[in-house]
Amino acid sequence: MKFTRLLLISCLVFISGCGYTTKAYNLPSNIKTIYIDSFENKSDQPNLENELRIKLAQAFQDEGHIKLVEKAEADTILTGKINSYDRQAMRYANDETIEEYRISLTVDFEFKQRVSGEIIVKANSFYADTSYYLSGSLAKSEKSARTEAIEELAHRILNKIVTLW
Repeated sequence: MKFTRLLLISCLVFISGCGYTTKAYNLPSNIKTIYIDSFENKSDQPNLENELRIKLAQAFQDEGHIKLVEKAEADTILTGKINSYDRQAMRYANDETIEEYRISLTVDFEFKQRVSGEIIVKANSFYADTSYYLSGSLAKSEKSARTEAIEELAHRILNKIVTLW
């Protein structure tokens, strides 16, 4: 009885020590570095390409598998184009004033080997969005919502790249 109890406790300790994650890292082991190029900005929003590049760099640094380097040192390069930035009214009050907006961003991007030019991941019309209220306890500025949408897009791009989905 004591042996069974000890065996059960040992198994539980062993199992609880094993990490589990739903994130899969599927990039080839030879990919260790990345250069993030500035995306071409086809939207009507100035500086959006710089904000996206900063958020992409932060996302890759936080993820930790691929090191950010200068272009000449990189195994891979991430390039892209911001196709659109849209702000759409989502909810109206009784007096026809807008209460809620949705911001959406659409990009095309390529993640490719620097030397060979082989495309590893390519996505067109890749999308992220967020909504925000103009008043009430959930109110925020368009600038704050824009930052959230850019962060969401950067994380979606990162996940698309490292999981190869």
